[in-house]
Amino acid sequence: MIRSRIIFRYLIKENIFSFLMVFLFSCVLFISIDLIELIRRSSSKEIEFSVLLKMAIFHIPSLFPIILPTVFLLSSMNTYMKLNKNNELSVLRASGFSIWSLIFPAIINVSIISCLYLLVFNPIFAYMNVKFKNYESIYFKGSSGLFSISDTGLWLREKNDEFEYVINSQHYSFDNRTLKDVKIFKFDLENKFLERIDVETVTMLDDNSWKLNNGYKLEINKIPQNFNENFLKIDLDANKIEKNFRPPETLSFWSLNEYIENLDSSGFSIKKHLVYKNYLYSFPIILISMVLLGCLLSIKKERLKKNVLKIIYGIVIGVIFHFISDVVKTLGQTGNLNIFLSVWSPPLVFNFLLISALIHLEDG
Repeated sequence: MIRSRIIFRYLIKENIFSFLMVFLFSCVLFISIDLIELIRRSSSKEIEFSVLLKMAIFHIPSLFPIILPTVFLLSSMNTYMKLNKNNELSVLRASGFSIWSLIFPAIINVSIISCLYLLVFNPIFAYMNVKFKNYESIYFKGSSGLFSISDTGLWLREKNDEFEYVINSQHYSFDNRTLKDVKIFKFDLENKFLERIDVETVTMLDDNSWKLNNGYKLEINKIPQNFNENFLKIDLDANKIEKNFRPPETLSFWSLNEYIENLDSSGFSIKKHLVYKNYLYSFPIILISMVLLGCLLSIKKERLKKNVLKIIYGIVIGVIFHFISDVVKTLGQTGNLNIFLSVWSPPLVFNFLLISALIHLEDG
């Protein structure tokens, strides 16, 4: 019993060390690549290097869905290849330790780290993602920032106790709280068209009042009325617009359910956010599958040349899995496949295949 505890702690320590080493290397590598790309994009602009460095650091959490599975794959392979190199795994297997008892410490590590990622660090990473998009919107023109803009512009809808408004804008600035090239369609509660207002710019004064500048109002059977300045009472401010159009990766794990409920009650599509929510829940299983894959490829002792080939095989299999998962998730977002199946089926099937392969390896 004491021997098992000592071995268990030793394997956990080795796996954590491998994880931290690969993780830090990957973060430095991706931040450097991102920084070079930002420098290239800013070659025609006067942007301070400190700003670009902040952007590269703020952007790294958005890459974690790709980085973390690769890190866990490589760290598990590094752990068991290192143990094999020192003949420690051979001694442990000869002492009666099964593959499952050797893999279990890595599973414990990935479970703890993935839970910390979702419950503790995800809100921080979501905030960093928001900061990056704000910087990108400010310093790089043409970026849509935090808002979903279609080919016909930004579309909003607001309903109160008396009227319903459908609003189209060609440009939205959260910092200046303004909309440009705006068309406002006003309906009664029975969906009867009442009037249309075309405006050059709209300034959001507070949470229920808009200032309309340079436009005209068109009502049924009436002559269009031009105006230089007008005011509109509407319960739609910059914060509400920002909330309704934030992409899911900029939302923390704890606020995602409330956001989806608000989005659904406002009449907007929630499929993309539901897919992302299920993806977050399934993320620990995805990471576990990478650990199982790494163990499967590295649990047997091989020569150095074969180890290099196995690392390449692992990365290729991980890329293929990631590609298939993205394709299936896209089917869920478009409504062609059940959302639960589109997110959960790839990692579950992959885990079952890996467990089957490990059982075959263990039992011969």
